Amino acid sequence: MQNGRILITRPEPENTVSCERLHSLGWSTVPLPMLEIMPIEDAQQRAVIRSQIFNIDVFDYVIFVSKNAARLACDWLDACWPMLPMGVHWIGIGQGTTQTLLDEGVPALSNPGHTTEALLEWLKPVRMKQQKILIVRGLGGRPELGEKLEERGAKVSYLCLYERKKPEYLAQTFVMLPDIDVIWVTSGESLVNLSEYATRYKPEWKKHPILTPSNRVNQQAIEMGWIKAQCAHGADDNSLIKATQLFTGRQHDR
Repeated sequence: MQNGRILITRPEPENTVSCERLHSLGWSTVPLPMLEIMPIEDAQQRAVIRSQIFNIDVFDYVIFVSKNAARLACDWLDACWPMLPMGVHWIGIGQGTTQTLLDEGVPALSNPGHTTEALLEWLKPVRMKQQKILIVRGLGGRPELGEKLEERGAKVSYLCLYERKKPEYLAQTFVMLPDIDVIWVTSGESLVNLSEYATRYKPEWKKHPILTPSNRVNQQAIEMGWIKAQCAHGADDNSLIKATQLFTGRQHDR
């Protein structure tokens, strides 16, 4: 695979980080973000965010759903809390999100898996009844986590720090791209955007190996016509690199 190219669809700034990691391992990359992360800029919404951050100490658990959620939340925490409040359990979904928090000095824990479903499984032994939980995410995020926690008796609130938008690419963008061998996709929304562009401009891509972060997204890819979809069991670089090595090795053996 060192001579092949990996299409990286992560949003920035994570896309650049992943490309640099792969370059250090001797692999070639083609960066093509399939999501744009736009921090909330509306003054009224930012005032609401600031108020929520100042009151974050009322929560028993603060759960971050992504690295972007963690990164942006840490900026707000730095501005509003010279020292982090005591008594809050900080939890990142997935190792990458948790590491982002740890790098910023937030003593976060992570569930053993990489998905919302894995987090819910991990939290089973914990008494959620009457616990106050804040879920930090983007606007319009998946509702399953909050709904399942509320079913257990938790009191769930949301802190939305960013919007996700589909990048606008012209046909010329795809004409100029070099050939690729493997595709990394790290969320269901990125997969939907990629599939729309592939159908329109690069239908041959659907015959390439595509690595997905979870069984849910992998099934989604299969249903969208990606014939070589493979679950990497994580959206972090380590999981995707390992899956790339294993999958391309199997392909070579054939």
